Amino acid sequence: METVQMPQSGTDRPEDERALFRQVWQRVTESGGGESPIEVLPAPVQERALAAPDEGERVERCCGELRAALGEALLAAVDYAALARRLGNRPGGRQVRGLSAAARRRSKRLAVACFLLDGVWYLPQNPGGQSRETTLMGGLRERYLAERRSEEGCRSAAARSGDGDLANLWLDLAAESRENAQTLRRLLEEL
Repeated sequence: METVQMPQSGTDRPEDERALFRQVWQRVTESGGGESPIEVLPAPVQERALAAPDEGERVERCCGELRAALGEALLAAVDYAALARRLGNRPGGRQVRGLSAAARRRSKRLAVACFLLDGVWYLPQNPGGQSRETTLMGGLRERYLAERRSEEGCRSAAARSGDGDLANLWLDLAAESRENAQTLRRLLEEL
């Protein structure tokens, strides 16, 4: 009986694999020869990994970031509206209602930017999140921290953006988030 030598582990050269395949093919076929119907070829080099992302991928990434920020802005509007109801006519209630309106305007700005990039209008009416039950001070603190995170996220999105107009939008939103955080800090100091 003919013995077939298996390649050693660590010798994964294509020449060894082809020779092994030919030996096995000769054993399997009854005629004892002939060319195999399968040719083992080396794997093609992936050039895609080295190439820069194309325009479609860039637009998709930008719109994904815009839609994520849009969802956060809609949730912020809901949270601010709930906090404004809790404040009622107390000092600061008007400021928090203003923050809620600013969050709704922010969501529309983000929706327009996304529409200009990919032509799809995306502005959900129901953000899908639920308002968390917390104390008034705790809710204001959560919104303060969220505004700080939003500022950092907008600044990093501006740095990643390849478009000047989009970078300016992100920087404007970062400045707006910073102002909102300062308003919330002053409000917490007054309460």
